[in-house]
Amino acid sequence: MERRRFVGSLGGAMGGVWMAKSGRFPDPGDHVTRSFHDLGEALAGVQDDQRYWDLIRSQFLFPDDYHYLNTGGLGSSPWSVINRMKEMSDREDARPNAGHDLNHWRETKEMAAGLLGPRCRQEELAFTSTATEGINIILNGLPLERGDEIITSTHEHPALNTPLVNLVHRKGVVVRTFEPDRDRGAGNVEAIERLITRRTRLIFISHLTCTTGQFFPVAEIGRLARSHELWYALDGVQAIGAGPIDIREIDADFFAVSGHKWMLGPRRTGILYVKEERLEELVPTVVGTYSDLRSDLSTMTLEFQPTAQRYEFGTQNDALFYGLAEAIGFVTTIGVERIQEHNRRLSERFHEGLQDIPGATILSPAEEEYRSAMITFRLEDVPYRDVTTALGQKGFRVRPVGEVGLDAIRVSFHVYNNESEVEGVLDEIRAIAE
Repeated sequence: MERRRFVGSLGGAMGGVWMAKSGRFPDPGDHVTRSFHDLGEALAGVQDDQRYWDLIRSQFLFPDDYHYLNTGGLGSSPWSVINRMKEMSDREDARPNAGHDLNHWRETKEMAAGLLGPRCRQEELAFTSTATEGINIILNGLPLERGDEIITSTHEHPALNTPLVNLVHRKGVVVRTFEPDRDRGAGNVEAIERLITRRTRLIFISHLTCTTGQFFPVAEIGRLARSHELWYALDGVQAIGAGPIDIREIDADFFAVSGHKWMLGPRRTGILYVKEERLEELVPTVVGTYSDLRSDLSTMTLEFQPTAQRYEFGTQNDALFYGLAEAIGFVTTIGVERIQEHNRRLSERFHEGLQDIPGATILSPAEEEYRSAMITFRLEDVPYRDVTTALGQKGFRVRPVGEVGLDAIRVSFHVYNNESEVEGVLDEIRAIAE
């Protein structure tokens, strides 16, 4: 159904919505919800699955002829998140206050803890600017020494690779890598185990890779880390908000994420999880106001906060984190299990369709349980950047994957995507291949 006619047909099911018109943004549609609470009320009145997801899509600013298939690179925030940030930014400029509301801070952390599983506690979470900041806090705060070894994969994001190289230059640590096994998930556990030596201190990998959308068997790797008494850290950017996570079941010591991808939050927001038992081992390296419980220069007294707040410092842009809270509420209202089911339905249909296109080689994992909502492929005899350019000219935004010589194309599916976009992008890829 055409989107404007659909939204207009919701009628009474759209309780708690408002008309949105703004000269500064494209018109997001006839109706958007004011908050995630209102979204819940609106969704409760929609029984048809297609209408349900059409209503979700109508909350975003996408033009009707634009098909955004790159959430793995950057998510789009719904209208309620944008408005929440603007509202709070205006309020803070009207009544400036250098501090921030610690009650709201803790409430948002409680919401974020829910995305990390039932046993995650808000005291184990720190707000950061990005996953990159969280990763640096981990690598620079652990007592690593010259010759100590860190295991990672060859398919990591620069947010991890760059700090690792920096640590090699600064401290003389050794980084050992493995090539992800895309045929057998268990092969990645075996590859890591082969790299462990008496000098190994840390395993640091992605929950799922940004290159091919491959889930690693993170719980099994966690058990391996425990058996060798190693620290275990995950870059969870591509996982949080895209499906359920149980951080205690995974048994990771550290988990760093950004808010601007699958959580649909503002840029320059992030969350760092530090297992309570590791707080005293991970030393804060950048500190300031809010990091300390008490400090006194005259007596050289410094006592850190007893929680992960010790990794936070300085004046914050509160409006961003009010926006993050709204985004978490948006994702939670839909439900991460339902989001995962929706996204995987689209990505598996895309994966199936690629197999019928001559010259298409799929680089995402062979085993379905290790595939995600991101599918990566290449076309024989067609440069990957030519493919992304051609798709872009047809209104499909995908991502070129030049990392580690893959020379491929990655397509991501999230809550604002639908079956017609899957079929549309497959048709365009088929035309390019032919």
